[in-house]
Amino acid sequence: MTLDLTEQVKELHHEKGISEELIIKTIEQALRKAYEKYYGTTENLEIRYDDEFIISMFSIKEVVKEDADDLFEIDLADAKKINKDAEIGDTMKIPCNPEEFGRIAIHSAKQIILQKLKEIQKNSVFSDLKSKQGELIIGYIQRIKNDTIYIDLGSYEGVLPKKNQADHENYQVGERLKTVVQEVRQNKQGNVSVVLSRTSPEFVKKLIELEIPEIYDKTVQIFKIVREAGYRTKIAVYSNKEEIDPVGACVGQKGARIQNIIKELEGEKIDILNYSSDPKEFIENALIPAQVERIMITDETKKKAVAIVDDSQLSFAIGKRGLNIKLANRLTDWEIDIKTLSQALELNLIEDHKEQAEQLFKELDANEILSLDISSDIKDLLIKNNIGTLEQLIDLTLEKIQKLDGFDNDKAEKLKKYIDENFEIVVEEGDTEEVTEDGEEQNGIIYYQCPNCGSNITEDETQCPNCGVEIAFEEE
Repeated sequence: MTLDLTEQVKELHHEKGISEELIIKTIEQALRKAYEKYYGTTENLEIRYDDEFIISMFSIKEVVKEDADDLFEIDLADAKKINKDAEIGDTMKIPCNPEEFGRIAIHSAKQIILQKLKEIQKNSVFSDLKSKQGELIIGYIQRIKNDTIYIDLGSYEGVLPKKNQADHENYQVGERLKTVVQEVRQNKQGNVSVVLSRTSPEFVKKLIELEIPEIYDKTVQIFKIVREAGYRTKIAVYSNKEEIDPVGACVGQKGARIQNIIKELEGEKIDILNYSSDPKEFIENALIPAQVERIMITDETKKKAVAIVDDSQLSFAIGKRGLNIKLANRLTDWEIDIKTLSQALELNLIEDHKEQAEQLFKELDANEILSLDISSDIKDLLIKNNIGTLEQLIDLTLEKIQKLDGFDNDKAEKLKKYIDENFEIVVEEGDTEEVTEDGEEQNGIIYYQCPNCGSNITEDETQCPNCGVEIAFEEE
């Protein structure tokens, strides 16, 4: 007997989108199950179907003389009624009528077929939706219940749970909404649920692909996206073509491209930055909008680094509720610590080059004093008073020495005596030479001391060359 299922198969195929081959296979399995339930085996069952989905069933039996086993054998007399040329020992395909299986078996087969077709339909829907996972999709808010939003997506319904909704966004029934298919689930009963999201980085990625052709065609590629929905998204991009500016391509002329995305995200900040294989450069880029003075790698193995910023940039680097540094950590996969310049100096993370230079010059100057054959306590006092060169030393008068910190009269006289005994002063034109208050002749010239500053002056001078005070010489 044959079963003509042409119309049923084509109807299921067109209406439900189920493949014709899968429908026939399902019906075949159900018929085998019914045959087995009635006869206890399918060992001698053969099922065939043609291009028009007409199913034929046969029981394979051996021709015997008499006393045949009805399941596997057929009497020669009965065999000849079907085929007059039948002989003992032949194998014959005897047409099988499903009604012979019994009422219960046929009912069971029908139930199996219906159940299988439902499963096929659900699996088909699941497979179709599964292929849309990660895709941007548009629907209309159908209802809102217990903070969960149900969205009409056409032939099926999507669910936007509270955790996948941005806190700063407000939703209304009937509103047209873009979301990304985050997950497609199927429970044990075969029911399919579609979980949507507006907070995932994938949602921003799909918006960017939609808005920026260079991203879609892979001219500019996204290295990584991290996001705190409602606050800020950081996107690291790069291009293998040197002539392409990846950040410029994403931002667009006057920021037009990125502004469209910000509008869809209802004002959420978006940082587009260059990816770099150099961790220092990448970390510095990731900390925008903060301006970084220096990046120091403290542990390359554990991926730890310190970012040093000016005090005015600290709040930008850390961000509101610490979210900027948190996003930078996630984007770079480095543990970044933020320090100000003053903190870095206190912790000896960096050196004060200005202070170092000043100290270096002090040490160089001190070398001339340290080489003198005078007591160490006088040397220390000279260095403490910033007297570091021989030129400065020779220029000292007794009064000047006495005014230096730490010098009493005894130490001052000792130092002055040492200077007078060990240094010969050569007077050149325009120079002055230290003399006593009453005047002293040296090298044929008499020198006097300025009453104001103690510098050397000559009788023909009317003004001290050192302090500028006017001088008049009178005869007694």
